[in-house]
Amino acid sequence: MLAWLWTRLSEGGARVSISGRALGRFPASDVERLLRAQVLIEERRADTWSVCAECDCGLDARPIEQLDGAFRVCCPHDPAEDVILQKDDLRRFSVDVDRLVARITASGNLGGAVACIADGVWLLGETPSGHAVVLSFDADNLVAPGAVMTIRAAVGPKPIMAIVHDLSAAIAVRLREVEIEPREIAAVFKPGSDGTERLVLDPPSSVPRLVMTLSAQSVTLDCRRLDLPTQMFALFRLLIEQSVKRDPVLKKQEIETQMGRPANEIARDLRNAIVSSGLSEAQAKSLVATVRARGYRLGLDPGEVVIEP
Repeated sequence: MLAWLWTRLSEGGARVSISGRALGRFPASDVERLLRAQVLIEERRADTWSVCAECDCGLDARPIEQLDGAFRVCCPHDPAEDVILQKDDLRRFSVDVDRLVARITASGNLGGAVACIADGVWLLGETPSGHAVVLSFDADNLVAPGAVMTIRAAVGPKPIMAIVHDLSAAIAVRLREVEIEPREIAAVFKPGSDGTERLVLDPPSSVPRLVMTLSAQSVTLDCRRLDLPTQMFALFRLLIEQSVKRDPVLKKQEIETQMGRPANEIARDLRNAIVSSGLSEAQAKSLVATVRARGYRLGLDPGEVVIEP
């Protein structure tokens, strides 16, 4: 329900009105819990309804009438456009954004204080693995001029995860280029043992996404084999080994020293090899992420990677 509420706010704005019928998809106990916590706030019941889509009656809204115990919205021109309402249709709720953010944070057991650090962007705290977590209404907020600088000033040198709704591939690439790992909000909420949803950000170490086997010089990503030539395999190994260090960026100078080729050329060849294995160009750029003016980094969390002998 928390992820659903955040999605509604992202799509409709902080002042969006939510009907009782829309909340009917969730258990009444969950709705009641959020009402008690004042995350949801019940507003005055609706007494008007929108006009028909193609109507030329001149009304701004149609009044809601109660007839014989039923609630009806009548069209003055076409009775076929009359609407029969249920009581829950009349209930209206708003959302206290700050309390919702605090509830999302608590569901993930994040450490540290919650703070609004920019327009539509909150710092939630820190995961057990040491990642700072930010939550944004809109992914565009994170790539606006000065946004990354503001976030960095708030979190310091920690690695960053950003939770957003409706993440495009283009913005995901841009965020990874500035060392921010984006996550879709719908993908990071999981049901807990008590049935309530929880924010789960640290990937389980028992289910690696990428496996590199040194003896066979093979790499698999999400069960897909990546056919990498020897030199590309060597560069990919450097990226993986660097990803677990305090600074996960493999610097251009180090690449050129180790590989004997310009960093941009060999990184381009590595991405081309990844694309030849069946991934898209956007996925290749995300996996071998450019860090502007510094070098390259692996676009995966260290917990998602395993190196085997």
